[in-house]
Order: sequence, then C-alpha cells, then structure tokens
Amino acid sequence: MEQKGLQKKMKTVFMGSAEFGIPALEMLLAHHEVAAVVSTPAKPKGRGLKLFDSPVTEFAKKHNISPIITPDNLLDDEFIETLKSLKADIFVVVAFRILPKIVYSIPQFGTVNIHAALLPRFRGAAPIHRAIEAGEKETGVTVFRIDEGIDTGEIIAQSSTPIGGTETTPELYERLSRMGVETLQKVLDDLASGAANTFVQDSSAATKAPKLSREEGHINWNLSAQSIFNKIRAFKPFPGTYTFLDDGKRLGIEWGMILSSKESGSGDNPESLPGTIINVSKDHIDIQCGGGVLRVSKVKPEGRPVMDVSAFLLGNALNRGTILK
Repeated sequence: MEQKGLQKKMKTVFMGSAEFGIPALEMLLAHHEVAAVVSTPAKPKGRGLKLFDSPVTEFAKKHNISPIITPDNLLDDEFIETLKSLKADIFVVVAFRILPKIVYSIPQFGTVNIHAALLPRFRGAAPIHRAIEAGEKETGVTVFRIDEGIDTGEIIAQSSTPIGGTETTPELYERLSRMGVETLQKVLDDLASGAANTFVQDSSAATKAPKLSREEGHINWNLSAQSIFNKIRAFKPFPGTYTFLDDGKRLGIEWGMILSSKESGSGDNPESLPGTIINVSKDHIDIQCGGGVLRVSKVKPEGRPVMDVSAFLLGNALNRGTILK
C-alpha cells in the first residue's frame, strides 16, 4: 500500500533529441521510472561525415539508460511493438518529431509534450526564436496532450515568465528548459493522483512559429531599429543576422543597441537611406534604420570569428555615408 503523501512514480518513455529536453529527462530519472529513451538516429557531421548521436542519446548512454531506440521510421512495426511491450504509463516528448496516432495513443495517460511557448501562441518548430523576434514581453512553457494536430492538443498546465529586453534565444532557451521541468513534474503528479484538469486551446488566438531559414538572417534596413535588434537577439545561434559591405563581403551583425534620439544626435536621419552608416567611432558604428538608429558593437567578418567593432576597424575601413546592403 502506498504511503500517504508520497506521489506515485510514473513509468515513462522519454522522446527527444535536443539539449532542451535533458533537464526534463534528468527529473524523470530522479523522481520517476524511465523505461526507454527514444531519439533521432545518429547524423553525419563535419568534413569527415562522422556519425554523431543526438544530445539526448549521448546523455542516455552516459547514464546507462536502456533501451535507447533511434528509429528511422516511426511507423515501423517492430518499433511500435517494442513501445507497447514497455507498458509505460505515459510518454513524455520534448523537442522531437511529429508522432503518429498509433504511437502517441499507446500509454494509459497518453503522450504529453513540453512546448516552449504559451499555447496557442507560437505553435511550431521555433517558438523561442519567434517570440523574441516578435518583441513579445512574456512567454512560458505549456505541457499538453499530443493529438493529431501540430501543438493543438488539450493543455494540462502552463507557466509564464517575462522576456528580458536584451535577452537572446540561448538565454531564454536555458530558462524555459528549467521551467519546463517544474511544470512537467506537477503535471505527472496531478495525472497520477487524478487531480489534473485540461482545457481546449482557443485556435482563434493561435499564431505560428515556423522553422527558421538561413535567408531570414539577411537584415532589411528598412525595418525599424527595434525590429532589427529583436532579430539579432532571436536569430542566435542560427541563422545569425548579417548584411553586405559595398565590396560584396558579408558582415555578421552580432550585437548592438537602439539609440535614443538624444544618443543619436538628431535621432532619425530622414535624409539618409536605411542602411547608411551615419557615424563611425573607435568602438561602434551607427546605422540608420527605417525608423531609429542601431549602434553596432560586435560583428563577424566573413570567414572570421566574432569580434568587437574596435578590432574590426583596425584592419578595415568603414566610412560615414557607406550604405550597407
């Protein structure tokens, strides 16, 4: 007989590939039972195309979790029968692939997913990036039951947090991964005790968070300084933000700040085209945007590492009046 006050341990199968899910897997190991880990197959990387495991597979091997399953096909009969044989109470998914119904409906309590946004906003593959890009002031995590749609299932729990005005995707990624652990733990406890309540998402309030493309990193200087700064924060580490110098060379724009009217002298410079360098100092360059001025302090020259503008200017001339493309 279970002792009063102790939460039931859930028998789980964890499914994930990215580092975002590792804190949740650590919690499951500490407080529940992990019957198996499912991740993506090893992928070739680098010039030698050596095979590398996903971060989740690496973690599972290090902690002697068995079995580790890396199916090519989620509809494979052997994979499905293996999952059924584990007799898990629940599947927990964090940053994985889209599951077919025959998989997510196997366990008694269904399959739950940790999503790094306050659903129904920012459904899709890049919720953290897209929230910062949009200039959102708040985000959070949602634990929901997977259904046949993409991030459309019934919500079991949500936790919210402010987004800092200069916070970047890697910084917010780390905070939300920890927040997801706390929210998931509460969900598992509530499901085990029968105290969980779910609610249907309001699809009329839904927004999308599509996967990022490399081309999105090319800065459009016609946008406002705030919009461009949001992209700089959001598009780290991929695809990064960049522009082109007048000689056609690519210049990554790694960091900067939005200048107030007082800081930029005349503020907006309507006589200057967006993308025009309106001031060059020893440690920064000021660039006219479609609205406002962006002061750039860190850059990444083509084929070289990230550096302060001061270091870049030692070997490169940037002149006032130059128009970045």
